Amino acid sequence: MKNKLRDPIHGFIEVSDQELKLIDTSEFQRLRRIKQLATTYLVYHGAEHTRFGHSLGVMHLATQAFDCALNNYKHQNKNKDLFDNHTREVYRQILRLITLLHDIGHAPFSHAWEINGFSHEEFTRKIILTDSIKTIINQIGTEYKEKYKKCQTVITADLISLFFCEDDTQTLKANEYKFADFKFIKSFLSSDLDCDKMDYLLRDSHYCGVNYGKFDLNRLLNSLSVCTINGTKQLGYLKSGLQALEEFVMARYFMFIQVYFHKTRRFLDILLSKCTYYLSENGHINMANIEEFLKLDDATVWNKIREIADQCPWANDLTNRTIFARVYESETFKTLEGMKRFIMAKEEIQRKKIRETDYIIDEVQKMPHSWPVINPYDDDKGYGIPILNQNNDPENIAAVSIVIKRMGDDLISIKRIYVRKTHEKLITAIRKKYRL
Repeated sequence: MKNKLRDPIHGFIEVSDQELKLIDTSEFQRLRRIKQLATTYLVYHGAEHTRFGHSLGVMHLATQAFDCALNNYKHQNKNKDLFDNHTREVYRQILRLITLLHDIGHAPFSHAWEINGFSHEEFTRKIILTDSIKTIINQIGTEYKEKYKKCQTVITADLISLFFCEDDTQTLKANEYKFADFKFIKSFLSSDLDCDKMDYLLRDSHYCGVNYGKFDLNRLLNSLSVCTINGTKQLGYLKSGLQALEEFVMARYFMFIQVYFHKTRRFLDILLSKCTYYLSENGHINMANIEEFLKLDDATVWNKIREIADQCPWANDLTNRTIFARVYESETFKTLEGMKRFIMAKEEIQRKKIRETDYIIDEVQKMPHSWPVINPYDDDKGYGIPILNQNNDPENIAAVSIVIKRMGDDLISIKRIYVRKTHEKLITAIRKKYRL
C-alpha cells in the first residue's frame, strides 16, 4: 500500500495503486457530489459529508475487521490459520473491492431517492460492469491470479458484481464461480454487525456534531472471530467483548431516534422524494441507461428542482426551506392507543378537505437491530452474528445480552402529520386536542 488518504474519522487510509485507479474514475469521483445524509445538512448544518469519504472508510474498517477476525480465529484454534496465505490475500482484496464500491450506484441525495422504490444495489452492479470499472477490477484479478496461484477464486468484475445481487444463492448456483466463502465475505458488508454501519455511525455523528453514534470501535473490531456452522464459515463475536457490542447497538438506536428520524429531517426528505418523483414522471430526469444516470448528482438535481419551483409546490417549499407545522407525533414505539390517535388526527385533516400539497403524513419504522432472538443464529441468510464463548461455541445472543434481547422486542414506529403553517386555526385545534 503506497498511497495514503487522510480521513477525519480513521486517520490515514491506505490504498494500492490499482485501488487508486478505481477511486480516480469519474464513476467513483461522482460520489464526492452526493451527500451521505440527503437533506440532513438543512437541519444539522455540519452534515455536508459525502458517499465518497464513507466508501473509503468502510473499505478501511472492513480490512481491519477481516484481519482481526482471522487473527482471533488463529488464537482460538491453537495457532491454526483459517485460510492459507494465498486464499487470505485474495479474499482480503475481494472484500476491499466490494466495500470500496458498495455505494457507487447511489442516486443523488442517497437514500432519500429510495423512498420512490429506487434500488442503488442494482445500479451498483451495473456500474461495476461498465468498461472503465470492469477493466481495472479484471487487471487486479490478473495480478492476483499470477501472484496467488494456489487460490482457486479468481477476482473479476463479474464476481464482484454478484455481491450486489438480491438473491445471492440463486445467482451463484447459475454462475460459473464456485466460491464457498461468499456469504462469509459478504457478512463484513451486510449483517447487523457490518463495517458499513460502523463507519456511518461514527461519520454521521461526527459531522452532525452529536455524540449518539459513538462506540468503542477498537474493542468491537478486536472481538470479531470466525466459527463454522453446518460446514459454513460465519462471522462471530467473542463474548468477552459483549459490552462493546451492546454499545454499538445502542449507538445505532440513538442515531435513528435523534438524527435519522428527526422530525424536520424526515419532512425535508419527503419533500425531496416528492420532487424527484415529479421530475421522473414528467421527463425532467432520464435514468433509462447508466450513462444518463451517472450524469446525475446533488447539484444537477437541485438545479432541476429550482427550475420546476413555479410548477411544483413541493419544489417551491424545498428550495425555500418552507417547514410545515408538526401537528401530530406518535410515541416512539407502536401502541394501540397511538394508532387510534393517529387515525383520528389524519381523518380530521382529510375532513377539512385541505389540499394534498398543504399536508404531509409520515410513517416510519425500524427495528433497533435485526438479530434473531428466538433462534441461535440465522445461518440461511447469513445476517446473524453468533456469540462465541470461551470454547468457541456459538450462543444465542438473547441468552447473553439482556440489552439486545429487550431492544429486539419493540419496533421503532413513529407517525407524524405536518400541515402548512397558513392553516393556523386547524393547527391550533389539533395541537390542543392531542396535547402537542
